[in-house]
Amino acid sequence: MEPRIDTVTIGVTDLDSSIAFYERGFGFEPEQRAGTSTTLTLGGSAKLELREWDALARDAGLSPEGNGFRGFTLSYIVAGSSDVDAMLARLTAAGGRIAKEPRFAFWGYSGHVADPSGHLWKIASPKRKSLIGRKANGDAVPDVVPAEELALTVGVGDMKRAKQFYADGLGNATKKDYSKFVSFDGGDGTPDLSIYKWDALADDASVPPEGSGFRGFAMSHKVGSADRIDALLDRASRAGAKILRRSGDDAYFADVDGYLWRIAA
Repeated sequence: MEPRIDTVTIGVTDLDSSIAFYERGFGFEPEQRAGTSTTLTLGGSAKLELREWDALARDAGLSPEGNGFRGFTLSYIVAGSSDVDAMLARLTAAGGRIAKEPRFAFWGYSGHVADPSGHLWKIASPKRKSLIGRKANGDAVPDVVPAEELALTVGVGDMKRAKQFYADGLGNATKKDYSKFVSFDGGDGTPDLSIYKWDALADDASVPPEGSGFRGFAMSHKVGSADRIDALLDRASRAGAKILRRSGDDAYFADVDGYLWRIAA
């Protein structure tokens, strides 16, 4: 019953500009708009929900106040370095802001872009060069480069504790395991969840590590029934989670580092 990321929900300060950014920049297809939220296809079977910031906090029973580093990044992995540059050009044209200029590292090439509400995306390639280079086309906005992989990385205070929570407590299958980085297999069509040291994640994005309060995002998982919600909440609680709300066909809990999960029938 390990939770996978069926939907990533992010709190936004301007719903219309956020929809435009994700639709025009990433090419994510809008599926449904209802009041304070819009759902788009994220890739595979996963969804991206854009929800008004205060409404998301209120749904989880939390104060909407928050500042500084939000403790997470979303990763959009492409084939080569020119694909990274192409996507960064698209995303800035769609209203994003470059948070970290692209650069080479021993493992590949990446840059960071912030969406209109300040959420960070890491656009990266494990290859330092593309197999087929993309030629510049004047001032034209490049075409969308499909992601080869999507991931969500959260910064944690204690790697051992966080790994135990997800691997031993919730039963998530470990995909990669290093001293400062662990990833859990997202399963069929859903993003991987990775944990990384908080300060290291902030450093990777070239942002100050200080941050507090509401982080403006939640991970959602559908289990199919109210009984299964209760079973997963019980398992999460015994592993160290804090149950925030349980009512009807959904519930919220916070993991050992305060990251929100919404569990729905």
